[in-house]
Amino acid sequence: MSTIVLGAGLAGLSAAHHLGGDCEVFESEAWTGGHSHTHQASGFSFDEGAHVFFGDDDISKEFVWEPLKDQMRHHEAEIWNHYDSQRFGRYPVQANAAALDPELAARCVIDFITATQQNPATPSNYEEWCYASFGRAFAENFMLRYARKVWTVEPAELTTEWLGSKVGGRISRPSLEDVVKGAIDKNPRVLNYLTRFAYPRGGFGRIAENLGARIKVRTSCGLTRLDGRSRTLGFADGSTRTYRTAISTVPLPSLVSLTADTPEEIRAAAQTLMWTSLRCVNLGIDRPDIGPGHWVYFYDHDIPFFRISFPSKFAPGMAPAGQSSISCEIAYSRRKPLRDEGLLERVLGALQRSGILRPEDKLVTTHQVNSSYAYVVFDHQRNAAVATIHRWMDEIGLIPCGRFAEWGYHWSFEAIESGKRAAALVRARGE
Repeated sequence: MSTIVLGAGLAGLSAAHHLGGDCEVFESEAWTGGHSHTHQASGFSFDEGAHVFFGDDDISKEFVWEPLKDQMRHHEAEIWNHYDSQRFGRYPVQANAAALDPELAARCVIDFITATQQNPATPSNYEEWCYASFGRAFAENFMLRYARKVWTVEPAELTTEWLGSKVGGRISRPSLEDVVKGAIDKNPRVLNYLTRFAYPRGGFGRIAENLGARIKVRTSCGLTRLDGRSRTLGFADGSTRTYRTAISTVPLPSLVSLTADTPEEIRAAAQTLMWTSLRCVNLGIDRPDIGPGHWVYFYDHDIPFFRISFPSKFAPGMAPAGQSSISCEIAYSRRKPLRDEGLLERVLGALQRSGILRPEDKLVTTHQVNSSYAYVVFDHQRNAAVATIHRWMDEIGLIPCGRFAEWGYHWSFEAIESGKRAAALVRARGE
């Protein structure tokens, strides 16, 4: 009996690859690649948010660098912050405070010095970590405001588990020397885990296309029903499969909701899981080289998006000659629903107020894409709920794989690694 793989994102495609093709892969969308898919619109190419590649492990070499080496465009990362009106500064703010209003920059430095002189208890949540790491002014004006905007919960509800990874911490904590120099020297200082990246010609989706080139996938055929006792799967085309062991990349809340015989304990655990969704408002502009750098972070809650990127700068062919593209990312959740009505107008207005768009700019195309699952929220209920659901999955022969089945914060190369691990588990169980 061949193994069933649910989902054809990077993790599912990797699992299928490492199973040697001895599997059936089912995907709910009409395309493969999951969140790594590149969408086409009127000659422009848009990813689902700002995707770049910077993995340097064996998985990255095998599945990205070696097969796509001639197609990868290399960049020194130019990342910016927007502060107010048309004021911008290089990211991260804690090493580039010279771009701020002088009074605010002074408060940031003084509070940072105060924080370094204290010996606080081990932080129990992200809010406490920010205060202890950066001082009050940096924390309240930037880190905590941004957290509320992108995670849609209060920072005290977050743990600090998501901050670390084998490629480095996601938020840089500079030395006192870096903070002071960054507050008086207007030359940008680079202090970030992501200083260089690469991007494939044709869009980030090229990575998934290469990985799944020899994998047969049943697209537009997602899971619609699971019976755990009989180990039976039902799909959108009306077909069914029985399995001994299956690999699931289906987001945990969706998997639980599709299961006919889910124990109440599992349903209760799934209801505590928190995540954010993403709406990308993508724009084609009839002007070359638009915007500063590669992407920009926005802290102001009156601006709908938390980040914008400029895909046309990532690789040739992402936009027609002489034109540019902007991708605006807006986070929402059950705690902070999306205001869909008038969204495009609010986005355009914010871009104009910030100076990204000029009054004379001509809008060539608009394109929107929705990701129901974008980021896992690492709140204090996460670990217990995930452990409970994963025990149940093990009991019914399902192996969790990928960001939303493992319920973690995976980079693209970590998703590929997850697929490799899942395939190894199938072999270890003798399937």
